Amino acid sequence: MNVTVCVLSYSAMRLPGLILTIVLIGFTCTATSQNTVVHERRQRAAAAFRDGILLFHASSELDLTADGFRQDPFFYYFTGLGNTVGAVLAIDGRSGESWLFLPSKPPFLRIGLQPEIQPGPEATKRLGMEHVVDWSELEGFLASHAGEAEPLYYGDDLSTFAELPANLLSPKSPEAPTWLQIILQRWPAFEAKESGERIEALMAVQSAEETAALRSAAKATVAAVMAGMRAIRPGVSQRSVEAVVENTCWSVGAHGSSFWPWAMAGDNAVFPRPFTSLARYDHLNQNMRSGDLVRLDVGCEQDHYIGDLGRTVPVSGHYDEDQRETWQIFVAAYHAGVLGLHDGATVDQVFDAWRAELLRHRASAKTPLAQHAIDSWSDRKNVPYWQVHTTNLMAGRPVGPLRLGTTINFEPIASIDGQGFFLEDMYLITRDGAELLTPGVPYSAEDIESAMR
Repeated sequence: MNVTVCVLSYSAMRLPGLILTIVLIGFTCTATSQNTVVHERRQRAAAAFRDGILLFHASSELDLTADGFRQDPFFYYFTGLGNTVGAVLAIDGRSGESWLFLPSKPPFLRIGLQPEIQPGPEATKRLGMEHVVDWSELEGFLASHAGEAEPLYYGDDLSTFAELPANLLSPKSPEAPTWLQIILQRWPAFEAKESGERIEALMAVQSAEETAALRSAAKATVAAVMAGMRAIRPGVSQRSVEAVVENTCWSVGAHGSSFWPWAMAGDNAVFPRPFTSLARYDHLNQNMRSGDLVRLDVGCEQDHYIGDLGRTVPVSGHYDEDQRETWQIFVAAYHAGVLGLHDGATVDQVFDAWRAELLRHRASAKTPLAQHAIDSWSDRKNVPYWQVHTTNLMAGRPVGPLRLGTTINFEPIASIDGQGFFLEDMYLITRDGAELLTPGVPYSAEDIESAMR
């Protein structure tokens, strides 16, 4: 816990500018507290990667089609800078010091925009960082370490594709991003090591402030899911439902959506097809048809932290007999898995609880779809997208057992006979189990049908 104490002297209290003094002191204390938190994060990172250098690149693109600038999650976590474009952060594991290299002449200066922060002593004090310099100094920094052949650690962005063929890239680290390839070509002694899971593990346990932001994101996401449910009906387009979700995120006070909503109907709801939407101009848009199921998977964002929540919804407003029984069994297995969420639990243990509940319904299942689903889903190789993931500035992969203070999403994903089934909530791992952060969204077939009316 970081505690900041601010003392206002008696003499200051007697000044006419009392209100201004209090405001300024409050701002200073808030900034100091934030600096302390982010500095501690960098120190933990240095200790975890003490044999090398962690490199993070701020987002370097301005997007006129986006609702706002979205910072790289890793860069933001270790700097607290949400509006800095193109910078490079280096955390030196051996010295424990951090270097922020800022672009000399960012392109956007040509249109009159000013950078969030500039090199110099004022910036080092503001950020609580050892070095904030022009990025021309990055060359000297790397050259001074190249002789020791220290590994360069980075976190991969799984949403990006390779920008060049492998035969033009570093033979030792062909999967490293393009900006890092230039460094590897200049100093071949370096080797880049993708370390996303290790970095995500440093981010997994949240502070009270982070948890508060996640609670706000979760609350807004509940409203967005409910609005999305009510917008689903035969003949409407997936896009129209997505638009309702996006509008709801904003209208309830969130910062838009944390990812573009998935209102995937029919075949589009069967994994891995939803991923195809990410590379499609039309986002797999189609009109919804009666009898189909919809994967309604949405999230609102608050203070950079993401919400993530969803249900499987019938387009017609009613599940047919096979869908109803299969969904009810799916929900029962989900709740059994939730009971296994606690500090120290493994993802495999959660799956075992989910699977055991599925099998418990095998003898009583009446419809062919439900029987087939139980037989298929109880074998893990048939549900490759079933998952538990961490949730903070991004969705991550849990490393090892679940930990106290971590926000996770339990997200069983399965399909059978061309129909997709999916259920997801946000949970905070507590001393006694898991606290549901997204209450108020129905589970049973009857309650979902009622919510859609």
